[in-house]
Amino acid sequence: MARPKSNELTAAEQKIMQVLWQRGALTVRDIAAELSQEQQVAYTTVQTLCRILLDKGHVSCEKQGKAFLYQATTVQQEARSQALLALVKKFFGGSPDLLAQHLIAETALSVDLAAQLQQKIDQASATTLDHADPTSTQPAAGKE
Repeated sequence: MARPKSNELTAAEQKIMQVLWQRGALTVRDIAAELSQEQQVAYTTVQTLCRILLDKGHVSCEKQGKAFLYQATTVQQEARSQALLALVKKFFGGSPDLLAQHLIAETALSVDLAAQLQQKIDQASATTLDHADPTSTQPAAGKE
């Protein structure tokens, strides 16, 4: 049975998107040349992956002479968000809390980083409280 089509980026597609995000619109030949600096990659492989990215809606394609110019249509932050949501769903049962706990437990945090994270948590908590408490004396963000 064929697996269902996924909009998620594979590792190979991610590499192509990285090149397009960094360098802008490129031909398959230019993408292959950029990727081959790290590891040799066939032109036809890049061509196939670009077509897949086009089908998935991550890139647009425009004919330029005899070549096709590919441009990223998915912004990098959007791709990160999609990948992170998929990771949380797949490995943490959809719980961002479990992901955060895992990262804190598995990562050596400097005092500065721990303080920065705590500040972000405090800001997020304050914003949540402002939106949830109609008796709050402070105006909610954007409601002044």
